Amino acid sequence: MLPLDGCDLPAPDMPSGRDWTEPEKATWTELWASAQATMWDDSFVLMVATYVRITHDIFSGQCRAGLAAEARYYADHLGLSPAGLKTLGWELERAGTGMGELHAVPTTQSLSVA
Repeated sequence: MLPLDGCDLPAPDMPSGRDWTEPEKATWTELWASAQATMWDDSFVLMVATYVRITHDIFSGQCRAGLAAEARYYADHLGLSPAGLKTLGWELERAGTGMGELHAVPTTQSLSVA
């Protein structure tokens, strides 16, 4: 079971050899704080770095045809996709809320407007 509150270990240093952007650094920190990161060790550093680089290239519009497939590959192998979680045999802890349970949405009457 992967903990819902994620990984509390410090993120490793990003690989040297390039200047990482602030958004890439933020994604790096976010990924290493994820529940999946509890299953990663130092051997995952380059794989996570590659995933960060590829996904940021995609979102910045610098996407080649094969890049999206690479992003899916890395997401699956890092356990960041539903398919990856299933393949790796990982499960997230269940929240107190039941799967598919609906909650009341606040109405305008219950919202205070300043």
